[in-house]
Amino acid sequence: MARTTQGNGGPVQFRHRMEGLTSLVEGHRHAFGNLTDLFIPEDGRHRHNFRGITTTADGHRHSYSGQTGLNIGIGPNHFHRFRIFTNVADGHRHIISGRTTGLIRIGAVVGHKLIIEKIVKQRVK
Repeated sequence: MARTTQGNGGPVQFRHRMEGLTSLVEGHRHAFGNLTDLFIPEDGRHRHNFRGITTTADGHRHSYSGQTGLNIGIGPNHFHRFRIFTNVADGHRHIISGRTTGLIRIGAVVGHKLIIEKIVKQRVK
């Protein structure tokens, strides 16, 4: 997962938050939000894997996964840029792009903002 060190309460992970809106396609956008995952060292720098599912818009949603660009800056205030396509849903895909936050510290119990949607059952006639 992310880089891990030992803290007073157990292992501490350092990750980046990613959130925003997808590109506009067929008249709609989706919101996305996730934390980076695997820490990947590369030539004295690093990048992260990430994955998630967008919110529902226009009756569908998209999954996505990718890698950030290499870190920009060093220390706790570094960030990463990202730009990927979502998976195809409802015959199209969107672009997810932006930059991560600086590092956020997560204790032994991982908790973060998740996209949770209300599911409404409808009777089909």
